[in-house]
Amino acid sequence: MPDLKQAYILAIQSEVMSQNLYKMLSAAFSRKPEVSAVFDNLIPLERLHEEKLRTLFDKEFPGATLKIDPNLVHQATPEEIDEPRKVLEFAISREIIAHDIYHNMAQETSDPETAKLLKTLAIEEDYHKTVLETEILRLEHLMTWFDPSELNGLVED
Repeated sequence: MPDLKQAYILAIQSEVMSQNLYKMLSAAFSRKPEVSAVFDNLIPLERLHEEKLRTLFDKEFPGATLKIDPNLVHQATPEEIDEPRKVLEFAISREIIAHDIYHNMAQETSDPETAKLLKTLAIEEDYHKTVLETEILRLEHLMTWFDPSELNGLVED
């Protein structure tokens, strides 16, 4: 694990990378609005994480310069973006990495308030992962949404 300052920089870079990835994927799947919408909905959540992390960085390291490597923030792209399942699996892997980073950072910080926020970010990354996993199930028609009232009279008590 890098030192805490470097961990913040990596985490912020990761959030920017995720935003860029989701923008790219949304555009790539523009002909499939139901898939594109999943990525569109994740962009502001990742932006919010970036903002929270920048605030925490400023609190933990007052006056320090935050240097984000512009080359890194555009590197995260899946090998194939033409198959939704592979793209979603790639996005899930990014969410798992983010979760682990925040969990480890929470263990490293000495400020309880900062640790609590980092743990919350880790939980939110798990939620993003669940959203993406649910989309895989939906695309594969393994999960069908219905109104339970449609089953009235079909199931015996």
